[in-house]
Amino acid sequence: MTTITNGRPVAVPSTPAIPGLVFRHWAGEADLPGMFEASSAARAADGELEPTTLEAMTNRYRHLVNCDLDTDLVIAELDGTTVGYARVEWADSNDRQRWYEGTCLLHPRARRRGIGTALLDWSERRRRELRAEHRRAGTAPDAPTYLTTFVFDGDAGGHALLLGHGYEPMRRFFEMIRRGLDRVDDVPLPAGLEVRPIGRDGGLLRRVFDADVEAFRDHFGWVDGSETAFEEVVDDPTLDPDLWVVAFDGDEVAGGVLNGFHGTGDERQGWLESVFTRRPWRRRGLARALIARSLRLLRDRGVDAAYLGVDATNPNQALHLYESAGFEVASSATAYRKPLPAAETPR
Repeated sequence: MTTITNGRPVAVPSTPAIPGLVFRHWAGEADLPGMFEASSAARAADGELEPTTLEAMTNRYRHLVNCDLDTDLVIAELDGTTVGYARVEWADSNDRQRWYEGTCLLHPRARRRGIGTALLDWSERRRRELRAEHRRAGTAPDAPTYLTTFVFDGDAGGHALLLGHGYEPMRRFFEMIRRGLDRVDDVPLPAGLEVRPIGRDGGLLRRVFDADVEAFRDHFGWVDGSETAFEEVVDDPTLDPDLWVVAFDGDEVAGGVLNGFHGTGDERQGWLESVFTRRPWRRRGLARALIARSLRLLRDRGVDAAYLGVDATNPNQALHLYESAGFEVASSATAYRKPLPAAETPR
């Protein structure tokens, strides 16, 4: 199939007959404000708690890996306004699977009109093309291969669409809230550990980043410690290492809670973005102590609630830990997958 780039129209076979509807390729970062508006409307309609900003989205798109925006992104416009998009990436999971991932977000006013189906069809075709390209180049692993995606659980139509296209749920994720930060227990650190400030020192930031990556190495959705992944963290406009609560055992990073603020103004929320404990320091109450310190720190910075995200089947019983620290499930999302047969040509 011939690829057309630079914002030019894309032929999507299942395009519904809607006047003013156009599918087109990426035209550069000038597309991001419209994509952000559509994404924000979709997240709000589906009950997603976490606010984001255009700056954060821009940083994310500047650090994508295994995704060529000229070929792996399609934008849906209705009467000249962006109403949604589909993006394709690929990754190798830590349980030796190859995932061809699809992300699709659609403004609520554009739903129930066949646009989401067209975006999913384009995404599936492109992901199958990628798989075929990798097989021809000899870079496709001899491993189970899946089309993967996710949907916010408030989007009933999205669930129905995926189930109708042969996807099966594989994982659920919760967003949790902890209200009443004026009532936080004082939990002591395990003996021999101390919390130290991180600051903006690049070497120390990298050590904490690497410790976080190592701690999650056996978790679903693990992200490797590539230079691009580290640069995305450092370039994030919301980064404030003064909010990080990191425990040391001598010179070793034992664990930490990487806190931050998401959103702006009245929507500003305090998030425990990553809670990690390295293996030698687990089962000693370290995470609980660092969470308590984080809640007090966020409270002192002017918020009255804290948020975090968790894999519902985290192998280290993180959900139970967060519930015992006063967090409650407030929203959720589901990851889906569909297996690709060993031999296949793109449809």
